[in-house]
Amino acid sequence: MAGWNLKNGVITDYCCSDDCLWSLFNHVFSDSSRKRNTYKFGFIKALLDNLFNGFNTAEGLFLSYGQIFGRFTENYWNLVVRYNLRQMRSDGRSEFSRLEIILNEAVGSNPVCAFLEFDSLDFIRKTEIIGKVADECRKYVIGALYEDFDGVIYSFDLNGSGLTVNRCVYEFMLRHKSELEKLNYYAWAKFLEKINSGNAAVYLLDKLEAATPRRGDLSVYQVILRKEFEENNCFYCGKKLGGRVHVDHFIPWSFVRDDKLWNFVLACPSCNEKKNNRLPKHDLLIRIEERNRTIMQSDDSLVQKDFENYSDDLPSRIWKYAKLSGLKEFQDNSRSA
Repeated sequence: MAGWNLKNGVITDYCCSDDCLWSLFNHVFSDSSRKRNTYKFGFIKALLDNLFNGFNTAEGLFLSYGQIFGRFTENYWNLVVRYNLRQMRSDGRSEFSRLEIILNEAVGSNPVCAFLEFDSLDFIRKTEIIGKVADECRKYVIGALYEDFDGVIYSFDLNGSGLTVNRCVYEFMLRHKSELEKLNYYAWAKFLEKINSGNAAVYLLDKLEAATPRRGDLSVYQVILRKEFEENNCFYCGKKLGGRVHVDHFIPWSFVRDDKLWNFVLACPSCNEKKNNRLPKHDLLIRIEERNRTIMQSDDSLVQKDFENYSDDLPSRIWKYAKLSGLKEFQDNSRSA
C-alpha cells in the first residue's frame, strides 16, 4: 500500500540516532522524496510550530489533528490567499491543489478576506475551513510523510483524534528546531520557485518566514498581567512600570513562534528594546515558573486556554533548546534593589 493511502501506522524505531534522523529529514527535503505539492513541507512546519502545544505520553508528544491542521491552515492562508502562491505542479487536469481550491472558495465573493489574517475570521468560518483542510490533508500527507520517515517519526490512526510524535524525534526536533525550520523553508522555496514564475527565491523565503502571523495587538495580555495579577514592575530590572509598558516574549517569539500567556512578561521599554531577540538570564527561569504557577490557578478563559498542556518545566526546556539553537543571553537584566 502506498504511504499516502495508509490509515494508521506504528512507530518502528524508538531509539533512532541523530545521524539517522538527519538522513531522513534531508531525504524529505530533497527531490528524492516525491512531491507534487507542498503539503509535506507545510506539515513539517505545522509540527515544528506545535512542539510546545502537545502533551507528553509514554510514547512521545501527542498532538491533536485540530492543533496540527489549525496551524497548517493558518500558514497556507497567507501563502495562498494573501500572497497568491501556487502550491502544486500541474497534473494535466488542474494547476491548483485541493487545498488552494478550499482556501480560495472560502474567500468567495468577498475580496476583503484576502487582506485579513486568518485569525481575524470569525470562529465558525475558521472552524469550517480547518475542517475541510484537515479532511483533505489527513488522507494525503500523514501516511505519505510517515512512509518517507520509515515509520520513525510518529504513530497515527486517521480515525483517532491525533498523532504521537516519537519521543526521540520530538527531542531531536527541539534540539534542532531552528536548523530544521531553515532547511524546510529553503526546500519549500525551491519547490515554489519552480511553479511560480517571476518570484525570486529570496522573496519566497521572506513570505514563508512570515507565513505564521504574529498577533498584532498584545494589549489584552498587558491588561491581564497588570490589572488581574498586579504585575507593576519590569520583570527584568525590577523598576516600577510607568505609562509605557511592553509585553515581552520571555523566550523570543523567533524560537517559540506562538503567543501564549505563560511566555509573556511585562517590561519597561528600555529592557525590552535591549533584550530584543535574546534569551533572559537562566536564573530568571525560577521566577517565571513561580509566576506561572500562580497565574494558572485563574478561572479566566484566556488563561486556561493559554495554559492548556503547560507543565512546570516547559520554560526551562524551551530555554535550553533555544540556547542550543544559537540564541544568546541578554545580560543587562539585573534587578534593582
